Amino acid sequence: MTEISKLDKIIKPSGTMLISNKARELREAGKPVIGFGAGEPDFASPDYVVSAAIEAANDPKNHKYSPTAGLDSLRKSIANSAHSNSNYLVDPANIVVTNGGKQAILTALMSLLDSDDEVIIPAPFWTTYPEAVLLAGGKPIFIETSKEKDFKISIEDLEGIKTDKTKVLIWCSPSNPTGVVYTKEEAKKIYQWVFENDLWILSDELYEHLVYEGEATPSPAIFDKEFNNTLIVNGVSKAYAMTGWRVGWLIANNKVINLAKKILSQTTSNVNNISQLAAEAAINNGLEVTQNMKIAFDRRRRFAIEKINSIDNLSTTKATGAFYLFVNVSHYCSGLIENIKSSEDFCNWLLENYYIAFVPGEVFGAPGYMRLSYALSDDELSEGLNRLEKAIKDISG
Repeated sequence: MTEISKLDKIIKPSGTMLISNKARELREAGKPVIGFGAGEPDFASPDYVVSAAIEAANDPKNHKYSPTAGLDSLRKSIANSAHSNSNYLVDPANIVVTNGGKQAILTALMSLLDSDDEVIIPAPFWTTYPEAVLLAGGKPIFIETSKEKDFKISIEDLEGIKTDKTKVLIWCSPSNPTGVVYTKEEAKKIYQWVFENDLWILSDELYEHLVYEGEATPSPAIFDKEFNNTLIVNGVSKAYAMTGWRVGWLIANNKVINLAKKILSQTTSNVNNISQLAAEAAINNGLEVTQNMKIAFDRRRRFAIEKINSIDNLSTTKATGAFYLFVNVSHYCSGLIENIKSSEDFCNWLLENYYIAFVPGEVFGAPGYMRLSYALSDDELSEGLNRLEKAIKDISG
């Protein structure tokens, strides 16, 4: 048989989607699965978003092609929101709308990388980052971090890994998967290092409005006003409970945006017009819906942290952003249970025996951990963590 692309041996499927799909299959088979895996709010999209989509679908002009870079009105709304909610200025012409944050990340990396350019990725990392780098022809270079340092990187870490091929640092605060948030002082040091070394920083800001304690991490765009070294990825999926609408965006300077538009013109063309107008309605109605979700998320966060830390030999960093906890399960990955020698084995055991679905740390570059999303109902969160507690007690006899 004629061979297919070598990418088949290089690219991994999404680890988070694998767990979600397995949990869905068990649920469809009648099992009472509680999913801690999916990175999406458990809330419905706002009513005004749905109404805007219905209105848009009824207008024949939205049944046609629209500009590859996105609807002018949506890009203006994104620019206005960046100014009022994120404290930096951007011209709408420096924004392209994409099919979710994943396409924005891949398009950004395709616009920056040549063969074997190196991209620094702090671990634990969101599963898409290294795969997107590989798809774009680059080479992911990982910085290992530790729970003792709140999974944060330092200038010393960066200096120790930088080479003459280093081109990009991928940055995410609040972090997926750890929920850790860098302080303003910590972030400024990292940004200054990037600028002084004339590298790119690709800042994933999908969770910027989901911070529960302290200040949010400032965007590098606040300090790099001309976007000489900065690219921003954002979208409506997390802050507005719109994961399925698939609307994200990339913000960058003229050279990057012009190339990004070429790439999009030859791949997807415009994002679905109905979804674009739904996203515009979300942004224009402000962050009240986000604040209401934050109240629920924060309540669940505090409950989950206390519960996890009360279970024998489990612990988690006090995450202050996003909607994840990164739980240390290494004690139970060393043969205490037959055939369980990794966090992947442990998560599979929990799913198959207790019907609770977590994402193993291996897919985030951090064996011995598992990611817990607390973006599920209070009742499911409580029941699921009670099952986890029972599983640990069963191990201990």
